[in-house]
Amino acid sequence: MGSDSEEGERKSKDQHATTRQPTSNKDDAFVWKKKQVEEGTDKLSSEQKQLISKQKEREKKVELWKVQQRRRERELEQAARAEEIDRERQEKEGVLFKEWQDQEGQFHLEQARKRSEIRIKDNRANPIDLIAYYIYNANDSSVEITGEPISVVENLNLEDLEDLQADIKVYMDLDRNQTEKVFWEDMEVICKEQIRVVNAKLRVERNSRSSINSAVNTDITKIFKGKSSSQLTEMYKGIQAKLKKGGPIDVSYWENVSAQAFVSISRVRLQERHQQITKNKNFASRSRDAVEKKTVDELFPVSGSKKK
Repeated sequence: MGSDSEEGERKSKDQHATTRQPTSNKDDAFVWKKKQVEEGTDKLSSEQKQLISKQKEREKKVELWKVQQRRRERELEQAARAEEIDRERQEKEGVLFKEWQDQEGQFHLEQARKRSEIRIKDNRANPIDLIAYYIYNANDSSVEITGEPISVVENLNLEDLEDLQADIKVYMDLDRNQTEKVFWEDMEVICKEQIRVVNAKLRVERNSRSSINSAVNTDITKIFKGKSSSQLTEMYKGIQAKLKKGGPIDVSYWENVSAQAFVSISRVRLQERHQQITKNKNFASRSRDAVEKKTVDELFPVSGSKKK
């Protein structure tokens, strides 16, 4: 009897298991009924609900895009700021390095000047010593200067000229003063030209064609005679423009004229500066002599005093 009842219960359970329907379907979208009631969308049609759902999805995508855009903008701003900081750091380092270079150059310049003065005192001066002494005492009225630096260059042989050219380049690199830098640049031009002249003289002895070129150079030099440095500069610009324009001209001749004009600018500029230095020193010397001849009363007259 008991076995019959157990078998009946088992059959009943099996039948119930085969006839039970699933409570949910994974393919069906989850619907939050309570939220729809709160939002007032529970009574809308399925099409309206789908439109609202799609609108919300679009809004979410737009908001996500805005968030991503703001993040990219922040990243770009951070990168730009980092680049700006790096650029400012490099500029500061560049300024500090330049200051260090200037100080280093000034130190070596002072050492070179001291060595030149020592050699001059010991009567073993090199050509560069005489030129450096000239330019660095140009504004000292107590120092007498007799000759021009060009005369130092014109009296050297080829070997000494080449040594002088190397020494001039050292001063060009060390001297940061713009006025003196122009002086050294002009001296380099004169030195190079004198090297060319010496080499030309050596060629004349072996080549008659060189003597013809020498005569042409002499004629060209006459063109620039009596011109100021500013006038020569204008002529040089005109010659350069003529060469750049081209046309039916003797290019070789005008290139030679251009080279001679360039040298003449440096030569005349050095001469003009020497004249100004001499003028200033003569004025200072006369003023000093006049002061030495005056009495204390003449130099410092008492206010309200009457002449006798």
